[in-house]
Amino acid sequence: MPLVRSDLLSLVEAGLRTEFFRAYRQLDEASITPQIATIVRTNLPVQKYGWLGSVPRMREFVDERQPAGLGVYEYTISDQVWEASIAVERRALEDEQYDMVRMRVRDLAREAVRHKEQLVIEALLRGAVDGRCYDGQLLFDTDHQEGESGLQSNVYNGALSTASLQAAIAQMMQFKDDRGRPMGIMPDTLLVGPKLQWLAMELLESPIVVQANTTGNYTPYRNVMQGKLRLIVSHYITGTHENKWFLLDTSRAMRAVVLQERRDVPLEFAALDKPDSEQVFMRDMVLYGARARYGVGYGLWQTALLGTG
Repeated sequence: MPLVRSDLLSLVEAGLRTEFFRAYRQLDEASITPQIATIVRTNLPVQKYGWLGSVPRMREFVDERQPAGLGVYEYTISDQVWEASIAVERRALEDEQYDMVRMRVRDLAREAVRHKEQLVIEALLRGAVDGRCYDGQLLFDTDHQEGESGLQSNVYNGALSTASLQAAIAQMMQFKDDRGRPMGIMPDTLLVGPKLQWLAMELLESPIVVQANTTGNYTPYRNVMQGKLRLIVSHYITGTHENKWFLLDTSRAMRAVVLQERRDVPLEFAALDKPDSEQVFMRDMVLYGARARYGVGYGLWQTALLGTG
């Protein structure tokens, strides 16, 4: 049976759905979100995270096991419903202007990826203002304390420089767990905004640094920071936050920011394109939209440090 005009919209929808998810996968793989945040997939609208204290140290098995009690923290992350939709004139499809529509659909996929990145960065920026983590403290605070850890700070008051990076790295490496033992934190990533990107590149990528000595002469030295940290630049660290910088330990399974996604409600791409639908019939418009459920929260504060700038 030959195709008729009423078949057009459903065929276009199938092609655009393929186009959307192809673009989404490519953009999501290149996104900074999975590089700096822990992604948790759950089937619950509100996921409880039973934060436990550190496990007991290994001991010689002499007589019998000696289980140690664990301190439990109550922390939850809720998801939210997000959507982005576009309207396309039906006649654009009938006139076979598919390339223009495909470009808009690819932009829709880009928005789905971009929004998650924005939420993760905004969570970091709120971490020194009103973002509370599992211990009830701000994510970035000067007086974190758990068990035998003593007072600990993951805030460094200073502008981005070689000396600041070295001091901040040492500060993170000394973080202790609730039993007073070093956690083995090793920062591997420097996160900055557009304003600091060139300074950060100079600090981390230049093989030589030149410094003035006491006689006023300039002496070149090997840059000990070269290659020590991965540099990530985010467009969302701007405005009043433009001078802030973040040291992150992304080697941990649980990081400072958690992006919680619904496993049972994946990202959707849908169309309202039936010829007898109200939107198409009354307005001669076809709607395409993306929908997803996810939310952000905080994980281990010890894996992130804020440089105040």
